[in-house]
Amino acid sequence: MTDLLTSLLQRLRVWVLAEPGDGWPSGGALRAPWRASRSWDRPRGRPGSEATSTADIQLSALRVMLLASVVLAGVVGLHSAVMALLRGKPWAVVIVVVVLSLLGAAIRQARRNSQGGAILLLCAVYAAALAITISTGQQPELSRLGYVLSYTTPLVAGLLINWRLALALMALNSLLFVLAVTGYQAPQLPQQDVRLPQSLFYVHAALFMFFNLCLPLAVFRLVDGMGKIQHRLRSSRELSEQVFQAGSAPTLVCGPANEVLRANKPFLLLCGLDDEQALHGLPLAELLSAPDGEPRAWRPEAGLRWCLRASAGPREVELRSAHSIGRRLRAYGFDDVTELRRMQAHLAESVLREARATWHDPLTGLPNRGRCIQQLDALCAQGVAGPAVALLTLRISNLRQLNARYGVSACDELLQAFVRDLLAGLPAGTEVARVRGSVIALQIRACEDGDEMLVQMRRLCASLPTQAMAAAQPVVLDLVFGLVAVRELLTRQPGQIDGAELLRCCELALDMGQDPRWRQEFNGFGVFDATTARAVERGMAIEAELPQALSQGQLHLLYQPKLRPDGSLLGFEALVRWTSPALGAVSPVEFIPVAEACGLVGGITDWVVEAACAQLGRWRAGASAAAPYHVAVNLSAHDLERGDLFDMLTGALARHGVTASQLELEVTESALTRQPARALQQLQRLHEAGFTIAIDDFGTGYSSLAKLVDLPIDVLKIDRSFLRQLPGDLRRERVVRSVVSLAHSLNLRVVAEGVESDRQLAFLQALGVHGLQGYLFGRPELPGHWQELMCQGRMPGPAATETALVTPP
Repeated sequence: MTDLLTSLLQRLRVWVLAEPGDGWPSGGALRAPWRASRSWDRPRGRPGSEATSTADIQLSALRVMLLASVVLAGVVGLHSAVMALLRGKPWAVVIVVVVLSLLGAAIRQARRNSQGGAILLLCAVYAAALAITISTGQQPELSRLGYVLSYTTPLVAGLLINWRLALALMALNSLLFVLAVTGYQAPQLPQQDVRLPQSLFYVHAALFMFFNLCLPLAVFRLVDGMGKIQHRLRSSRELSEQVFQAGSAPTLVCGPANEVLRANKPFLLLCGLDDEQALHGLPLAELLSAPDGEPRAWRPEAGLRWCLRASAGPREVELRSAHSIGRRLRAYGFDDVTELRRMQAHLAESVLREARATWHDPLTGLPNRGRCIQQLDALCAQGVAGPAVALLTLRISNLRQLNARYGVSACDELLQAFVRDLLAGLPAGTEVARVRGSVIALQIRACEDGDEMLVQMRRLCASLPTQAMAAAQPVVLDLVFGLVAVRELLTRQPGQIDGAELLRCCELALDMGQDPRWRQEFNGFGVFDATTARAVERGMAIEAELPQALSQGQLHLLYQPKLRPDGSLLGFEALVRWTSPALGAVSPVEFIPVAEACGLVGGITDWVVEAACAQLGRWRAGASAAAPYHVAVNLSAHDLERGDLFDMLTGALARHGVTASQLELEVTESALTRQPARALQQLQRLHEAGFTIAIDDFGTGYSSLAKLVDLPIDVLKIDRSFLRQLPGDLRRERVVRSVVSLAHSLNLRVVAEGVESDRQLAFLQALGVHGLQGYLFGRPELPGHWQELMCQGRMPGPAATETALVTPP
């Protein structure tokens, strides 16, 4: 029972204070107190258990007033009703019942709706006032106290409902006030003259308890509750202010016209300000503007970027959020993206630099080989429908020599200056790239016609700069060119050409323009067309088959005789030939340059020397063993650079019992110019060992007389090109006479090659040459073909007789 009473009191407290609860205990709760106590048991002082809103405070004040009114009605009303009933006055009972019914209904309504309960309370007050007025007419002082009771209704309505109803009740009460002061006597209940000895006490007790208990308690509850709410609001406001000021995001609060009302500390720091009053009232349009001068009005859209006016310079911010505060205010949150944008810009610059480093040459700034191939791939993708483009490559062929003479740094500056001059003189739209050390590729819009394109490209090449400065010294640039007509190549090989292949073909044309075999034909301007393509394919096939030629014995030697002017045999020149099962007969003019390019010429030289010495050995062992004939073999520039040349030659001589004087070594002038010091050292050693040294094709190279004097040579061979149109060509006659005279003055023997007519023979005999070689005496043949000549020791026929009297000095 005690627990049930405690629970009921606790429940009453919760109900009166409008705390969270389940309302008044139901009948089931009374019948099952253990179950009710389990549901009502709530700890006191629990956070959040007190009313936290104005509505809750109003409801609590209503319940306080209702509870006090019930107590008032229960004490005063019931007592007076009982006394009236005993005196035969039943209307008093009715009045008490009506008032208590209204209060009970108000209490029930207050469980769900505070305004409904308050209205019923007002009705109960007016009912009580009316009862006092119409039941105590015989005592005017008591009757007018009913008006006084009604005067409390505006206060109750204003506190518990709203001020509009309070104003209406004030107007109504003004009418009652007029009635009271004019002495108006309200109608009385028939036969209900209250003449109880305690009537004065009952009325004044009711007024006292209502004015002194009900209203003060309700006001106290309202004041206390509102004070707590104000405290919480103040605490919440302080917390909100702290959150607003300490928040990491710069935030603005703006009015309806987008004027700044508040700014938190992060925003002030962003602006470089100490006091937010400096921003108060400032329009957002003056504070924020579109970045990069973009014409854009203020729009509260998240993600938009704005330029913020700050004391330390403009900052770039991004609108993070926009929220409405009430009906007229808006809060804007920003992110400072200045550093982010700067980092993005730096990252973009880094990516751009990396891309430029990846696709551009660091020295000249031109696109590199990879980028050039990309551009050519795009061009090839268009096929024959694409524009007519000429791919031109140029090389500064003497850049290596300039590097050796003036230094790499000076030649780097030379190359940079050349590129600047080149770009200044090229047609608009030309793509330029540095694809190798001294090779530059140009993609030029050209004429549709192939012949016109060639003329256009030659005219362009002739206009390119050939003069430059290296280390403050003027130098001449030796330029060679390679050309490919892109559309013509795509037409000839549809679907087989990409950018890399296109560039390779153009570089092949460039190499052919510089190659000594082709330079005279192309004049430094190689064109990759069907003819050159076949030549390239032929060269590649030769390069592929050449190793098998050495390893499988496909080479053989032919011998061409050299005669003295009197017709006697002087010796032979060994000439290598190659008959390939796959390629057929391959001329030395074709395979020797390929061997030099791919590094196989040394192996060919070894084989030639070995075969020539073996043949000399066989001849010595035969019938002509006593004949002092020699065999001449050719040495390449690569051979003169070999460290084992001397050992290779002496080893071959020793193996076949041949003396050094029987092996004549022929070298060309061009072979002496690659590494002059090394070549001179090799020749001196060979000459001292007894080998005969001959300069082959004299007059076609670039040897100076000073070098000729220093060389340890024994023989000069006049190139066949000088014997053409002789005799009869006076200039060629003078040149040949000068060469012979020079050789005689240096005590050198002279051999003329390419003798093909009797008139040439007579002319050369008259000059006093020491040896003659040419088709007039025989073509190169196998050793067995010359067996009779070797046995007789001289060339049979009238030529020998006719010239027997001519003897060189």
